[in-house]
Amino acid sequence: MAEALLLIKEKQMALEKTVTLIDNFGQDVVLQNAYVKVKLISSDKTTTNCYVNVCKIKDGDVFETKRYGFFHDLNGKNFIAQAYAYLKTLPEFANAVDC
Repeated sequence: MAEALLLIKEKQMALEKTVTLIDNFGQDVVLQNAYVKVKLISSDKTTTNCYVNVCKIKDGDVFETKRYGFFHDLNGKNFIAQAYAYLKTLPEFANAVDC
């Protein structure tokens, strides 16, 4: 099955929210106003995976990368916009703010 990859380098939207991560010692690490950015998108005919980086600040070190999958709309907005719209439907991104 053919798959398209899109590595996102240009200036784009991101989300900002407080994120709690677990460090290597099992302790909570709270990042106030963390910068959440879609870094890579892979897609086939029906589904899209987006890879999201969580940074303490814009252009800072990546603390975590997670993958999220969703069904895209070929007639809708571009896949980047669809990825952010999908992320905002998830409980872990409740109250996230566009930045």
